[in-house]
Amino acid sequence: MPEPDLTLAPPPDNHRLIPMLVIAGIVMTAVGVAVYMLNPRKTAEITVQKTEVFAPHTEFKQTPSSSQIVGAAAASEDDVYVVATLRIQDKLRLPIFLTNTSSTMTNEDGSTLEATVVPPLDLPRLEQTFPQIVPLVSAPAPPPLEFEDAIAAGTTRAGTVVLLFPQTTEKQWRAKKSATLTVHLAHDAAPINVPLP
Repeated sequence: MPEPDLTLAPPPDNHRLIPMLVIAGIVMTAVGVAVYMLNPRKTAEITVQKTEVFAPHTEFKQTPSSSQIVGAAAASEDDVYVVATLRIQDKLRLPIFLTNTSSTMTNEDGSTLEATVVPPLDLPRLEQTFPQIVPLVSAPAPPPLEFEDAIAAGTTRAGTVVLLFPQTTEKQWRAKKSATLTVHLAHDAAPINVPLP
């Protein structure tokens, strides 16, 4: 008569494994929900607090040395400068950096026009050319936004951006369908679009 196999270990207890897996699943879900709720879903919140418009009409006189055509109209140019005051709130727990901005205006007829952003270094020359713009870009107005400057974690900063819409009149600006300011941040793959009033 053969001898029975010798059993040295107790049979596995599967009843303890199932509750441990359920508890681990609940803990992992709770950690995932906490991370999702505590981390901001936006890098920054950007609003346009106000816009100021300066629309110079410039007439160019011919220099005495240049040839003059009798009956030709004097050259002139209409431009619109928009000084937008932005409020940028850092929603991250680390500094954010502005890399650049751009702006597009959609005219009454549906055509679009890209603005030129006037760099802060060019503002003194612009103020010399057009002294009327000085109150719009100088104190008490917020300082111009310097790109590549950091906005500290969790803080809010106000600053101005000066936009030039060339060959545009104030009437065309007022009659526009829309205008959008696009802000690019170093931490965001997608730019942030803000409507300009």
